[in-house]
Amino acid sequence: MTTTTTTNNNTTDLKKLLQDCEEVLNHNWNGSFTIPSDTLYPHQWSWDAAFIAIGNSYANTERAIKELEFLFDAQWKNGMVPHIVFNEKEKTYFPAADFYEITRSPNAPTNIGTSGMTQPPVHAISCYYIYKNAKDQNSKTAAMDFLEKIFPKLMKFHRYLLTDRDPEQSGLVTILHPWESGEDDSPIWDEPLSRISFEKTDLPKFERLDIIAVEGAADTIPSDEEYNKFIYLIELMKKYNYDEKIMNEKMPFKIKDLLFSSILYVANHYLLKIIEILAENHNQDPDKKNKSDNYENSKKEILQWLGRTERNYYRYFLPPHNLKVGESELSLFLDYDLVANQWIKSKTVSSLIPIFTGLLLPEEADTMVKWLKHSYHCGPGKYCHEPVLPSTGPLAEYFSPLTYWRGPVWINMNWMFWLGLLRYGYDKEAEVIRQAIFELVQKNGIREYYDPYTGKGLGGKKFSWTAALVIDMIHNSQPINQEIS
Repeated sequence: MTTTTTTNNNTTDLKKLLQDCEEVLNHNWNGSFTIPSDTLYPHQWSWDAAFIAIGNSYANTERAIKELEFLFDAQWKNGMVPHIVFNEKEKTYFPAADFYEITRSPNAPTNIGTSGMTQPPVHAISCYYIYKNAKDQNSKTAAMDFLEKIFPKLMKFHRYLLTDRDPEQSGLVTILHPWESGEDDSPIWDEPLSRISFEKTDLPKFERLDIIAVEGAADTIPSDEEYNKFIYLIELMKKYNYDEKIMNEKMPFKIKDLLFSSILYVANHYLLKIIEILAENHNQDPDKKNKSDNYENSKKEILQWLGRTERNYYRYFLPPHNLKVGESELSLFLDYDLVANQWIKSKTVSSLIPIFTGLLLPEEADTMVKWLKHSYHCGPGKYCHEPVLPSTGPLAEYFSPLTYWRGPVWINMNWMFWLGLLRYGYDKEAEVIRQAIFELVQKNGIREYYDPYTGKGLGGKKFSWTAALVIDMIHNSQPINQEIS
């Protein structure tokens, strides 16, 4: 690992940056899991935990394992991994555990409070990282034992996503609430949410504690109108007792989500790699050979899932047209609204996420790279402070440089683009994003997200997934995902 790097006439001290990021993860560790940020988020979030485990996999195998074990101990009986696992000692966050009333569902855990929805399944990727990055024999043994225990839970989670959340058997995931996407208030959800109406009496009385947490910076978080609809959708989930069949029939918000489905496709490839590791370990141990058939059956099931996704990815996410992929804004990938039976034509960073999957043909990837570099999404100087991608096209009418997923730069999205570029052999373009992230974080702090014009850090301070993914990018100029096809 080099200790310094130079970009745009500025020198990044990678040794110092790595130390700062590791200190953030240490600061946010509470003994059971890592909170995203002590200024905003006192509980455990699902995909945050997965990103955090990636960062910890390099220097703290034990903590990375504990992170995911704590999360999966709250897995629902139907396989769902909840998007929040609550710390009962913390009372400064809304909606809290009691608001979700998960006891309405026979599938809910009884040992701990959770939310009643899920989030993108980054976890299989994390588990693979934990094993591959284990340094010494003790860590390697612990990681192997962890894979043995977590693999059935990962399978159960993915199976839930590809059955309960995919009744069409498309290989693509239906989300029932914007929070499930991870992109909580993205402009993608504006049109579907605009069709949802309700009476004030349909909402319980509540206080938005997030406004207090951001110290009055209301322009960085969702509006009251939008937030009320988020709460209303939770009320409906509760009304339907979190019954997946009923929710699939009656929820007014049902989206085949492009980002979620793309991550699941990649995660399924990592599940196959985990099977290879476990099968090899069993072949070396005569007492475990009887498990080989189980792994073969799991492998067949995963291959079926991958096949479904490959058959339907373009059909659901690419509007019909006579143009090549990416030839115009209308020929980029889009989320699909199952209620309205139409594509959601919002211009956001998600439209470019297929490069992360490996599903694109080489010539399509080349076009996607041009869009990644295009000033509509990010151009040097004029629109963006750094050559990284903002969450929304700066020329869109709904673009806001300060508001959550409506304009700011998010490190996790750029991490996925970095991996996708490397997968397709665009090493130079990938390195530009990597170096820009280092500069952005070093200059503006380890924050939740960043102003795309000025680079100013926004949202949570000492933000864990930013720290974790920067750690990965520092250690990995040629990352682990090069090993999967």
